[in-house]
Amino acid sequence: MSVAVQYVVRPNPGTDPAKITELAKEGAALWRKHGGKVTYWTVAVGEVGNRVLSITFENFAAYGAAVDKMGEDKEVRAWQAKRMKAGYTTWVRSNMATEIEI
Repeated sequence: MSVAVQYVVRPNPGTDPAKITELAKEGAALWRKHGGKVTYWTVAVGEVGNRVLSITFENFAAYGAAVDKMGEDKEVRAWQAKRMKAGYTTWVRSNMATEIEI
């Protein structure tokens, strides 16, 4: 059963979109380092302009292993501090979904 995690953020007014994307690339590299398959989206209908970082895993065990590794990774903590200090975006929501095979 696949697991997907999404982090949705809204760009703060006046923020250069390229700076938001650059931070997302850094975060994506960290998730990939620990086993996640990452995609990055901009919302075109509905909450227009929001950004979505989506990470998928083969199963819960793979997700859990990645989260454990990220929790121990000094690079992840440094990136999180950098992202918070930058203040480019505001958190909207996070989602975790499990695949229902049909």
